[in-house]
Amino acid sequence: MSFLSYALGTLVLLFVLLRQVRAVPVPRVFQPRLPVFLGIFGLFSMFSYSRSQHVPTSAWGWVLGTLLVGAVGLGALRGLSMRVFAGNGWVLRQGTAVTMALWLVSLLVHFAADAQAGVAGLEGASLLLWLGLTLATQYYVVHRRAEPLYAQLGPDAGRPLRIDFSQGPGVFLTTFRTGPGPSAGWGAAATRSTADADVIDAEVIEDDDHTPPELPTAR
Repeated sequence: MSFLSYALGTLVLLFVLLRQVRAVPVPRVFQPRLPVFLGIFGLFSMFSYSRSQHVPTSAWGWVLGTLLVGAVGLGALRGLSMRVFAGNGWVLRQGTAVTMALWLVSLLVHFAADAQAGVAGLEGASLLLWLGLTLATQYYVVHRRAEPLYAQLGPDAGRPLRIDFSQGPGVFLTTFRTGPGPSAGWGAAATRSTADADVIDAEVIEDDDHTPPELPTAR
């Protein structure tokens, strides 16, 4: 279980760090699916580890300390250090150099503190729980910072992509846009002046002659 926690935690951490430096949308509704999954899996990993390995009370104290300081405290600071801005009908967030430095400090606190507990493999067993808690804290702080910007953008901001199909004569046309405004912006493939944003419009050619083709006469 410790190896599985290490492997899964490393993959998730790499995925999260790569997304930190990119400008990505902040969901209008706070839904921490990934942190909750990691937290549940991390609790199961810690329970399995405690059954196979004796963990003294002092070691549990170190784990609690890393969760409070390295996960919650530094996770909140990372959320405050991120750049949160409005763009093309969405609120976006992007990590800064300070954010990445705080990630490094968070990892050092986690592994150094759990190593001081004197129990082999404790830092690996608690990695997923720590990661889920620190991500949930960071995401929540960013979400609270994004709320005023969404309020300024209006109720239509941050809507999911909608698809509308309308039938009518003419050629097949598609338009895609992630936010309001006539100009192409972040994530836009093509734009067209329209009052409704985040819409894919399609016009399909109709065949007026519904008569089936004449079959050849058998000889």
